[in-house]
Amino acid sequence: MAVLLSALIHAAILWLPYITFPHATVQLPPLSVRLEPLPKKVAVIAEKPNIAKPKPADPGIKSDDISASRHETKPMSVMNKTNETTTIQPFPKHLKLTFSVYKGMGGLITGEIHQQFDIRGDRYNLKSVRQTAGLASLSNDDRIIQDSRGRIVETGLQPDIYEEQKITRKGTQSLLVTFDRAAGKLRYSNGDEATLPEKTQDALSFLYQISQIPMTEEFFPLPVSDGKQLQQYQIEIGTKQTIDTPMGRLHTLHLRKMYAQGEAHFEIWLGLEYRLLPVKFRQFDSSGSVTEEFVISMIRAKDE
Repeated sequence: MAVLLSALIHAAILWLPYITFPHATVQLPPLSVRLEPLPKKVAVIAEKPNIAKPKPADPGIKSDDISASRHETKPMSVMNKTNETTTIQPFPKHLKLTFSVYKGMGGLITGEIHQQFDIRGDRYNLKSVRQTAGLASLSNDDRIIQDSRGRIVETGLQPDIYEEQKITRKGTQSLLVTFDRAAGKLRYSNGDEATLPEKTQDALSFLYQISQIPMTEEFFPLPVSDGKQLQQYQIEIGTKQTIDTPMGRLHTLHLRKMYAQGEAHFEIWLGLEYRLLPVKFRQFDSSGSVTEEFVISMIRAKDE
């Protein structure tokens, strides 16, 4: 009887009509804009030998007044230069960038970074969410969330608040720094304070602010607070390069944080066809090895 009953049930199921269950599909609003390429000029590359020269300023100043500190100069290598100028262009009103995160230089994909930048009136909001991906996501689901908020001024971005959260299985670590411009102070969440230089950026906004800085010399200074301390970056301007990305081949301008032997540093590539937005970032440790590489995989934007 049990066998007969089972056979009747299975036969009934086979003859039931096929039913599909509709599922909701979230449609993001289209973001489209023509990101005008910079004016085309013939590039004149000044090739320089890879020799040592004194560093113009120490990048690791941690005191309250970065202009008051003096450290022993150290030798560093010199980048090849380009004599071709670039043109500062306005930010899109709304922007989304996605980066693939690689271990080492072109190694395995370990995560993704999603950044969103919005301008409303004279205010901006910039958010970055980094999460693990690929095989790395099987062992952890760590996330890093960065928020930068502030004003749009004539010279570009002027941060008011920078927040950072590192979320792991062990818990959440948070940082907060307030840019108190009336008092001329950086105020950290742990109670520390530092003198606030006029053009100081945070660890997220500086990647975008670089596009608003005139690049008329071999390097330019940029004070940056990472939520823990204030550092004086010296950004060296290199050559224009064509790089491979998941979006295809892009024409870029190569920059590098100036460094002394035994210091960690980074390199940045700005998209010449994409209003000098960051399209590649490479981090080096103190031994000179590449620890991580972020490469652009998607750009969506609109001007209204």
